[in-house]
Amino acid sequence: MKRVYAGLGLAILLTPLTALAFPFGGQISTVVPCYNQAIFARLGAPRGGDYIWTPSTKTYQFGPPSFSGQWLLGLASAPYYCVVSIEPVIVWPGIAIDMMGSSGSSAPTINQLLHSTTQTTATPAANPTYKPPTTTQSPLSVQPTTIGHVVISEVFYSVDTAHGSRPLNQWVELFNGSPGYIDVSGWTIENASQQTVLPSGLNLAPAQFLVIVATSQTTAHWNIPSSAKVTSLNSPAIDGGLGLNSDTVILKSPNGVTVDAVSWGSNTTAFKPSVPASLSGYSLARKGFSQDTNTANDWAGSATPSPGK
Repeated sequence: MKRVYAGLGLAILLTPLTALAFPFGGQISTVVPCYNQAIFARLGAPRGGDYIWTPSTKTYQFGPPSFSGQWLLGLASAPYYCVVSIEPVIVWPGIAIDMMGSSGSSAPTINQLLHSTTQTTATPAANPTYKPPTTTQSPLSVQPTTIGHVVISEVFYSVDTAHGSRPLNQWVELFNGSPGYIDVSGWTIENASQQTVLPSGLNLAPAQFLVIVATSQTTAHWNIPSSAKVTSLNSPAIDGGLGLNSDTVILKSPNGVTVDAVSWGSNTTAFKPSVPASLSGYSLARKGFSQDTNTANDWAGSATPSPGK
């Protein structure tokens, strides 16, 4: 570690400084891969803040930022943007890393990450299948999501004839509002009388949607973007179906902790008062992803359901 920093310090002294460049350094608390081939890293003391590794960063030993707990040291300069999501467009601001060295401590294993807490920040180093995307996007001034955790984002239970029949064509949508990868495998979705366990292989990227359908035929009724994940339960979304006039959807982690919930009609399990029941063909949808007040004010009926976006 000392040798890495000593070598980097010498490189900094011998390299002409970019205009306005300044030294930074600290331990990563959050690391997120960006769609525009960059990597967002939030650092703690002594010179912390939000920094972004870019494809043009001069990177020394141990490569780009890769896991929480890793130490970074180097020079940074101009504002830069991490495109966290392209649908919806979510962009996180930071400062571009001009040159950087890092510590080489090994990352925790994926099992340690997934079982250490109910909401886990996974990283490229802990995700051996991760490959930086090749798609590039122009930076946009869009506020980052601050909701902070996985939420239920839309529920389509009042199925109209244009979209199938109930209960087989009902669906529930989740949104990963956290800054890291979250594996929701083994989580449960409950209504007033039943519960369903989500299958394995549901590792969600930051700002990614998951559409939970009762049967794969449901997807034929909708234009679900490829950026979203879809899982079919081969049974009603909640065993027995979701009630039209009154019901609830509760999302729980494997250890039984309630992560999010919504209720409508006369059911006050999640909210009191609850969200008004939907009209036929309407969905219940979150108004946005900037906050979660855990009240009915977060929700509204939508005449244009939009699974996966």
